[in-house]
Amino acid sequence: MGWIDDVKLELVRAEEAREIGNAGKARTSARRAAGIAISELQRRFPQQYYGEDFIRQLRSFAADATLPEDVRGAAARLHSRLSLDFESQSENPVADAMTIIEFIRERLG
Repeated sequence: MGWIDDVKLELVRAEEAREIGNAGKARTSARRAAGIAISELQRRFPQQYYGEDFIRQLRSFAADATLPEDVRGAAARLHSRLSLDFESQSENPVADAMTIIEFIRERLG
């Protein structure tokens, strides 16, 4: 199984969780999907290091001024903590993950 297959599996898990109302699991699976893609970017371009785990990777992606604003914004929303009333900054974590994944797919060719 390649990285794209792993990403797709996490996105399916995220959608299934969202459909049954499990926003936390949907968010976690979307974060994992983005992290898998970022890990592949790091593997192919070792000089672009964003971290070992998906949270650090998303945080680093959000802070990388060389990346497009929409990609940084998606990463920032995905890595952010829940508010005190347990709300996520990411209204659609799957869409945020897809923004990152599509950017990486284009970069990798």
